[in-house]
Amino acid sequence: MIYNVVFMAPTAVFVYGIWALLTYPGTDLPITAIIGALISIPIGLFYAIYSASMPRSGGDYVWVSRVIHPAVGFGINFFFFVAILGIAGSYMPWFTQYALGPILEVGGYPDLAAVVVTPEFIFAFSVVFFLISAVIISRGAKASHKAFWVFFVLIIIGVVAYVGTLLYVGPAGFKANFNAQSGMSYDEVISIATAGGYPSGMLWSATLLGLAFTFMNFLGFNSSVYMSGEIKEVQKSQLIAIPVSVILFGAIMWIIYATTYYTMGSQLIGSLAFLFGTGDPAYTLAYPPFFQNLFRFATGSPLVYGVALFGFAMMTLSSSMTYIFVCVRLLFAWSFDRVAPTALSKVDSRYGSPYVALIVVSIVTVIMTAIWLWTPWTSLFAYAVFGWMIMQAIVSISGMIFPWRRKDIFEASPRVVKMKVGPVPGITILGFITLLISIWIGYASVSPAMVGTINPSTMEFTIGLFILGVILYYVSSLYHRKGIPLELSFKQLPPE
Repeated sequence: MIYNVVFMAPTAVFVYGIWALLTYPGTDLPITAIIGALISIPIGLFYAIYSASMPRSGGDYVWVSRVIHPAVGFGINFFFFVAILGIAGSYMPWFTQYALGPILEVGGYPDLAAVVVTPEFIFAFSVVFFLISAVIISRGAKASHKAFWVFFVLIIIGVVAYVGTLLYVGPAGFKANFNAQSGMSYDEVISIATAGGYPSGMLWSATLLGLAFTFMNFLGFNSSVYMSGEIKEVQKSQLIAIPVSVILFGAIMWIIYATTYYTMGSQLIGSLAFLFGTGDPAYTLAYPPFFQNLFRFATGSPLVYGVALFGFAMMTLSSSMTYIFVCVRLLFAWSFDRVAPTALSKVDSRYGSPYVALIVVSIVTVIMTAIWLWTPWTSLFAYAVFGWMIMQAIVSISGMIFPWRRKDIFEASPRVVKMKVGPVPGITILGFITLLISIWIGYASVSPAMVGTINPSTMEFTIGLFILGVILYYVSSLYHRKGIPLELSFKQLPPE
């Protein structure tokens, strides 16, 4: 449960909320948190039940490769591998630019703040942090999860500092501080934005589309399925951990959004996002209107501000570590099936950790960080949510046909997997619901408001990752024609 929550990056809502308001003016963020949790629960139940049928490391890679085709299973998992490590690389700049830099600036160290946001410092720090993460992960799942618990506690301390301070200062106090310190007028910001076209209230159409950003933040609530081979009593553990992680994360998100709206004012936040996004000269702040940046007007204490942003900083580090952890399991699963070199499945005899896979994943993550810092390739990840929904849709289709396509595995599954509503298996119904939600979020993630005119090269990159995964599978299949055919690996489940 905690692993899933940390994977979802709780305080990333500080940034995602502004992106949603900027893209879909009129979005009611607290409502999106409620809807996001509600639609995530059936998806989470679907993944939890599917995991109980085939509890192996690799998660949906194992399921889809056994139910639809190995090439399809590897294709979607390869996309996930690249996308998730790309996000891990992006969180390192978030750590310094959105947390460490502002903390030092507010603390009275502007020169040092300017240093830590440079690409060179970010890269050096990233290498050190990824080495530390690799050491922790190499000590096995138990050591990793202890670290995730520590990170979670630190994140919650930051959330409590943020929420508690906003409730303490109240709407009137925040407005007075904003007018006195920002160089802008609270009421004029709203007036100018409204005159420029920003809606004067909540819009349901914007909220339902802005849900794409909220759901983007929810992604990962089912990430524990990728380590199912290391979980005791999977059918019980996943059915508790996944839905409860959705509820816990949704509650954290709602509290942050609701408190921010109450104290800062939903109209002010939306107006600032609108003016910033349209490049209006009336926006004079030296930084984007992310929640953690606006929080400086809620407190004059560098310590309180630092504690809140420290929680945000811990989110960036812990989430990156969970991404590395899960990608190690993906490489292990590919290697075990012989799609990837079998050396990647070598396990340390003392800690049971796939150390070769860990080394490879750590190197790839460092490369991804460099790409984010020094190349324009980051724009190619703009449709990552769309790609994620393609992956989720394919998994949902495999779950819908699973009871008939692999009747042998279905019949041997725990009772919870075989439950039916009338003549229809429950996993088929949940798979259908997951498919519908995937189509909706996929559409919202590439709607004109969110991405403008669709960039062909970016779309080609997103789709191309799936295709490249399929190609790599067939290259591996051809290589294994000289020995035991690769396809034989997928006739049955890997041993537990």
